[in-house]
Amino acid sequence: MDPREEIRSRLDFKSLVERYVPLKPAGKGRWKGLCPFHNEKTPSFYVDENKGMFYCFGCKAGGDAFKFVQMIEGVDFREALEKLAQETGVELPERGPARKQTKDLIEVNRLALAYFRQHLGDEAMGYLQRRGLKEETIETYALGYAPKSWDGLLRYLQQHGVSPELALRAGVLAEKEGRFFDRLRGRLVFPIRDPMGRVVAFTGRALSDEDSPKYLNTPETDVFKKTDLLYGYPEARKTIRQRKQAIVVEGLFDVLALAQMGWRETVAVLGSSLSQQQARLLERAEAARLYLAFDADEAGRKATLAGLDMGVASRFLIYAVLLPEGRDPGDLLTDAEGKALFAKALEEALPEVEYRFAAAAEGVDITTAEGKRQVLEQLLPRLVDADPLDPVVEALKAVIIDRLQLDPRALEELIYSQKRRKRPGLEKAQVEALSDNLEDRLLLLELDVIAQLLAASPEQFADWVRYAEDHTWPPEDSFLAEFLSVAEEEGFKPRRILDRFSERSEGGRLLERLILSGSEHPREYKETLDKSLARLREGYLQRKRNKLTLMLKQNPADTMKILKEIQELDEAIEAERRRYRTGNGK
Repeated sequence: MDPREEIRSRLDFKSLVERYVPLKPAGKGRWKGLCPFHNEKTPSFYVDENKGMFYCFGCKAGGDAFKFVQMIEGVDFREALEKLAQETGVELPERGPARKQTKDLIEVNRLALAYFRQHLGDEAMGYLQRRGLKEETIETYALGYAPKSWDGLLRYLQQHGVSPELALRAGVLAEKEGRFFDRLRGRLVFPIRDPMGRVVAFTGRALSDEDSPKYLNTPETDVFKKTDLLYGYPEARKTIRQRKQAIVVEGLFDVLALAQMGWRETVAVLGSSLSQQQARLLERAEAARLYLAFDADEAGRKATLAGLDMGVASRFLIYAVLLPEGRDPGDLLTDAEGKALFAKALEEALPEVEYRFAAAAEGVDITTAEGKRQVLEQLLPRLVDADPLDPVVEALKAVIIDRLQLDPRALEELIYSQKRRKRPGLEKAQVEALSDNLEDRLLLLELDVIAQLLAASPEQFADWVRYAEDHTWPPEDSFLAEFLSVAEEEGFKPRRILDRFSERSEGGRLLERLILSGSEHPREYKETLDKSLARLREGYLQRKRNKLTLMLKQNPADTMKILKEIQELDEAIEAERRRYRTGNGK
């Protein structure tokens, strides 16, 4: 059996969702609750436990158990698959030696964390308490302590069947002249986790500022790359999604301090800047705003914004935070005014768009027409070349309109003229888009038919799919034709068919139709389906009629012939309407 199907058969989908979302009954086999993926006061999030699907009518998020875990945990499909496989006891096929080695390294780190946690004694706890940390924070982030022994961890791992060579590959041991020894000694230990919450590395912090180096990291391994991960991400992900923002800091203590003060959306880079891979993690968690609270003075804050990777900057609204006197967020826990200080710093954070406008306007008199032209000349490329989903564009437009006192319509026309100059076919494409209304309606009709087919009993599904094909003759370029083809390719297995469409916009709309259709099989299944097929055939005929109407304008010499075809189509359209209105074709 396909591992995905086996996982689905063993998984209690409703219970999985209920770990994150309180659910109330909404009909037989259906439940509803407040969507975990956007803020709402009225429930629009539905779960169909029989179909193993969820859908939100508010934000349009939807899918199966794997998609739910991907979205709620901020992981990719493979990670969601592994998580649910472990939970349901399904053994995934090995992906060669690399997969086994990954599992081995993860297990070594798990054992190492248990060792460090066991040794979090009075000295380390005293240090943490002096830094203002509460026991709850220490537990949440699983802090530990590495004793001063050279071979304590080495012996502990050997007792659990781990060879020194494997522990060396995991990075928790070091080796010199053939002798293995503990890499971290006499240090407070921070576990570094991947998006699935698995420990993949450690950072050790000296308890005395006189010890050097202050921080010591385990090396990069097959399961740990610094630029791929963010410290505190698994703990922060839920709050990031709720608040649609993330606070990005440099220090691990900064994460603990801000989280304890209420900013649980805080994460730390494991290098000097925010990488593309780290930005993707924040994007998965649906962050719309990033507050970069790096250690810097005013000049450094501007340098942070100036040095932003544009691939990162185009995904979020970004702000640079500056604490007074260059203080670190980690120092604020022991300050009675610490929370208020950071709240004020967030409020006064410099937006990237303000910085970019200021940089373009530096040395320019923006009260003059020439000055405005110079500023616009510098900023227009950012507006014209932007991705349609770039959140910075609208914010930058607002700043330009406000600072240059421009008419919003004039700015939009200027941007459009620049786009048209770069893409001469833009106007033609806009004209062609006017015909999309009918296509959209046809897609909805096709989705209704498909949803009804998927509601059929498994043993009759293939027969009804063929019945729909024989009674609609879908055009080759239609979504229904593609669905019918995929159904045959996938052996008429509904779940496999849905997997093929899960990442497409049509797949999302199909999920909506499936949730709306409920779990109960209609009594008059054939009659209901026949009416839907009649509506769909009417739509296909209407599309042909529209094409003939266009030909009528373009080919006046064939007027009579085209008019005759239109008349025949009108009669066929009326016949289909009678079928779905009466159900008997009369």
